[in-house]
Amino acid sequence: MGDRDPDGWEQLLRDTARGGAEQPRRIADLCVRMLEVSGAGISLVSDTGVRGVICATDEVAMRIEELQLTLGEGPCVDAVRHGGPVLVPDLEDPHEVATDRWPAFMGAAAEAGVRAVFAFPLRIGVISLGAMDLYRDQPGRLSDEQLSGALLAAEGAGIALLATQATSEVEPGGGQPSSGGYDAQVHQATGMVMVQAGVTIEQAFLLLRARAFSSGRALPEVAADVVARRVRFDAEDK
Repeated sequence: MGDRDPDGWEQLLRDTARGGAEQPRRIADLCVRMLEVSGAGISLVSDTGVRGVICATDEVAMRIEELQLTLGEGPCVDAVRHGGPVLVPDLEDPHEVATDRWPAFMGAAAEAGVRAVFAFPLRIGVISLGAMDLYRDQPGRLSDEQLSGALLAAEGAGIALLATQATSEVEPGGGQPSSGGYDAQVHQATGMVMVQAGVTIEQAFLLLRARAFSSGRALPEVAADVVARRVRFDAEDK
């Protein structure tokens, strides 16, 4: 990687869940520092259509994020739609199929000075949360090591987005979820998800929170449905 610092990635994993609202930006900054890219951005796209730019390392990265959300096309959109990385090492390569898929985005990206772009979906289990975009002002592929680092960063960014959303979660009536009943129900639901999906208790809580996020509902509402057996999780949800 550009700035070899394996401890940086280890620290990223340790800090992701407790990093607070600034953690997505820290992940984007780390990608720029270690993956030899010019900039990075993270956008939120849920199943309910909630869209917004979470962070961008520079004006060009912000432009890329806003363009895709406005136009409804581009690597970020495809990464979310298909659930896999979209890697375009040279936007000016005439053989790139991206030219046909994203006509409006391609022209605007070129005007912004973007020559390569790499998009990674942010997912918890089967639930999509958004995407992380990396760009370069010169063409060039990600090395195997850089690609591995980007995938790790995308995993951390997905967890960070959920952690950030959790800090602002409220009960349906608008009050803060501070009652013992709320805690007990969420804990019970988490235990049920753990058994249903065959995952650890930490993974079960992430799946529960991701389901609430993607459906645009409060966590206690989804937990109540799980406890009442109106909603269940299977191994395929991992």
